[in-house]
Parts: sequence; structure tokens; C-alpha cells
Amino acid sequence: MKRRLVWIMLSAALAATSAVSVMAAETGSVIVSKTEGVADTVYGKVRGFIDEGTYTFRGIPYAKAERFQMPEAPDAWEDVLNCLVYGPTAPITKMTSPDGGDFLIPHRYWAQNENCQNLNIWTQSLDPEAKKPVMVWFHGGGFTNGSAIEGVAYDGKNLSEYGDVVVVTVNHRLNVLGYLDLSQYGEEYQYSGNAGIGDLVASLKWVQENIANFGGDPENVTIFGQSGGGRKVMSMMMTPEAEGLFDRAVVQSTNTSYQTQDAAQLVAAYTLENLGLTGDQVDELKDVPYDTLDAAASEAQKRVKEELGTGGSWVPVIDGDYLPAAPLDGGLQEWTNDVPLMIGSTFGESNSFSEVDPNTVNKNDWTEEEVSAKLEEKFGEKAENVLAAFRQAWPEKKDANAYYVDDSKRRAAFQVVDKRIESGADANYIYLVSYEPPIEGGVSLWHCGEIPFVFHNMDLLGVGASYGNTPEAYKLQDEMCSAWVNFARTGDPNGENVPAWSTYTADHEATMVFDAESGERVSFDKELQDLMKK
Repeated sequence: MKRRLVWIMLSAALAATSAVSVMAAETGSVIVSKTEGVADTVYGKVRGFIDEGTYTFRGIPYAKAERFQMPEAPDAWEDVLNCLVYGPTAPITKMTSPDGGDFLIPHRYWAQNENCQNLNIWTQSLDPEAKKPVMVWFHGGGFTNGSAIEGVAYDGKNLSEYGDVVVVTVNHRLNVLGYLDLSQYGEEYQYSGNAGIGDLVASLKWVQENIANFGGDPENVTIFGQSGGGRKVMSMMMTPEAEGLFDRAVVQSTNTSYQTQDAAQLVAAYTLENLGLTGDQVDELKDVPYDTLDAAASEAQKRVKEELGTGGSWVPVIDGDYLPAAPLDGGLQEWTNDVPLMIGSTFGESNSFSEVDPNTVNKNDWTEEEVSAKLEEKFGEKAENVLAAFRQAWPEKKDANAYYVDDSKRRAAFQVVDKRIESGADANYIYLVSYEPPIEGGVSLWHCGEIPFVFHNMDLLGVGASYGNTPEAYKLQDEMCSAWVNFARTGDPNGENVPAWSTYTADHEATMVFDAESGERVSFDKELQDLMKK
């Protein structure tokens, strides 16, 4: 369905009248209403708008927080709060030039503010008895960048409409504001290294308290996220604070690395040093302008990376308390054994981005000799064995694709599920998206490439172009979106539009391969993944 939006400015006249609604009857279907688009929260009423039948709320505050402190409940309000415009996103390092990957992954940027704890909702009903499945999206960008609206494909309208679900997307603190570990300087800063994770927990608490008034079922909440968002989902499975706040989890294209507290505290010490402050002056960090703080912390990270070989990026801190342990070291909480998990990746992940580099010879034009040379360059003496294993796993693909096949996110999915099986969790589903968009003669699906399919957003401006707008792509959109919605509804992705998909077990290593012709494969690429391990 083509998206039709008309922005309607609320005038002073509208505020002064008792008109029920304003509608663009001829040119669109956005309704801003004084009564129809209003919902209750425990903190006050919020007004959204109706977009082609979908109730839409933007920028609802779910928490508040002082710098480096864990979040608290937001302040209540008396008048109806207008939630027609997206709320501010977390501050990030200033960008000075466009992202070259924007064609593959269309982005947008917004006003930034440290008071960024807000969320957006799309729903088909405001009936508290509707009890529709709730899908809460944690955005990517690692723990450094991104926002709930950065990806154009994060828009939740079509997913809500197609799946008849309530979609929630969340903004939260990032980078130095969310993960600078100052715990060594006093109890006040005990959890500063995981303040951003605290925001996510607070958003899920808000959902539990309020989502029924938006037609959602607080007893059927699925959290899903991609890349850094996938690790945010995993972080919810690792913190005792999130117990009981969600019922299913989807981890898309992520890894399992976290920060040690020693490295995190060293970054904090060097940040203070870079600003000319001592540990006794830690409180002064609260007033340092963000850009200055960001620059000092970034330099500190570089220094720690040089000294320790780790600590060079913002990630949550394994502090033995809020996050007791890393996921592969027993960090997944025992109660998550009862939480069904869907986890997977794309065929090429970050390796694919070089496929569209205009300064390289397109892989589809490589000769047999060039394929051999490229594989030897990448895999050394293992090149021939890698190619043989690739042909066995992917007989339908060109040999050149062996150079681009993902060698990290796929393995992480196996590792996480293997750990869950050891702990007794038996509802695990693994997927791999191997569809090749036809641009440039065919490109291995890239990191973030599955998101438009999941959100049913192929028709959003700029999104479908990078996929070629093919019938195969639209069919795949229905299959993948249906799988995610089915999983959110029942904890099982099987159902209408989805090929038969088995749970992954030690004896039946099943993967749903999403492609132009989707289907389940069993134990088909473990040898390839093992050979590619660096």
C-alpha cells in the first residue's frame, strides 16, 4: 500500500474551537482530533493522530533522568499532551557529511537532547480490552548512534496494520551519556555504565503500565531489535531488572561482546584526565557540554584500546550486578529459558557494503581466476576448503559469494542458542536471510537489509529502490513480516505465509532460509562457518 501523509498544522483557531476533527478529505487521510486520538497513561492523557486508520503517537515520555543517573518515572501532566511530533533523540557525535550507505539503508536525523527518554506507538485500536500483541523495537547503531526514527524503515504503521499488532519504538541514552562507568567515584554513579540499559528497562515498565490503553496486551510483549538493537534485546535477557517485562525476544544480526568493568572504568579515568579533572571533581562532569564530553571520552577510548586491546567502543558494562555476566559466560538469566527466542542474520552483513563500491570490480563479473585470488587473499591456505564448503552449503549461489558470506553474526546465533539449549530453553528459532536484491547484478543482503521486510515497509520512500521493487521482494516481505507477527502472537513463527519452520535443537539444527524461495535447511553450513572462523 502506498503511503499517503498530509501534515496538518494545528492552528490557534483549532485549539479554541470544539471541533471534533480536522481531516484532509481529498488529498490524504490524517486526522488530528481533540477526542478520537486521545489515550490515557498513568501520567496524563496524550493526543496522537489517525493515519489511514492507524492511531499514531509520537514522543511520549516514558522516563526522566539526570546525567549519569538511572531513570525515574516521568513527571505527570494535567492537560492533554500533544504527541504529534517525534521526541528528541539521544545526542551523537556531529556528522559533517552524508553517509555513503544511505542508498542501501535510508536514514533521517532529528533534534537531539539529553532528555531523550520517549517512545512512539502505532496501533489499530485504543480499546483497553483489545489485547493485541505488542512489539517493542530497540534500534541499531551499536550503543553509540542511532535513534527510534533514524532508519526510515523503522516506521511502525505498516507493521501494525499488516499484523494487527501494537508497535512501539524507543529512544534512550547512548554513548558517553549511557555507558560511561563512573562507579569507582561513588555510589551515586553505581550504574552509570549501564544507564542506557536502564532506560530500556524503564520503557518496558512503561509498556506494562500503559499499553492496554493503546489496545495492547501487557502479558504478550515481544522485544525485537537489530545490530546494537539485537544486543539491547540480549541485554534485557541478561539483567534481573527486566524479569517479567517481556514474553518473547527477537535478536537480529548482532554479536555477543560486552565491556569489562576494568576497561570501562579506565575509560572514565582517562576522560576525567582529558578534561583536566580529578576523581574528586567527578560531579563537574554533569555540567560539561556534550560535545566536549564526547570528544574527551572518545580520546580516552582510543587510549584504552591501544593499551588493552579492548574498550574502544561504547557497550554495556558487565558489572556483576545490573549485568551480572556476559551472555556466553552464563549471563542469560535462568528465567529467560521460558522466553521463546528467534535469532538470525543476513547473508552478507557488513561484508556486503563493499559489493556496491564503484571503485571495485563487481563480484558478478569476476573470472574463475579472480574468485580464486580473492578467496586466497581473504582465507589464505584455507581458501580451497572454504570454497568447497561454500558450494556444498549454497549450491545455487555463484562462487564469488563465498568472499562476502557473513563470518560473525551467523556464528553468534549458533553460540547463543547452544547456550540456551544447555540451560534447558527449548523454544529457539534460527533464521538466515539470503535473498539477493538485483541491484548491481545481485548483491548479498547487507547488514540492516532485513528490516524493511520485517516492518512491511518496502513501499516507503527510498526503501524499495535498493531492493529493485521485485515481485520476489514483495513476497519475501509478506513471509518475513508474517513470521515476526506470528512469533509475537504465539511464540511460534509458523502460520500463514510462512514455510514450515522447526525449532533448532542439538539433534536438528534447523535454519529458516528466507529467499526468493524460502525454506528450512538443516545442518547445512556449520562446516563453512567453522572454516571461516578467524
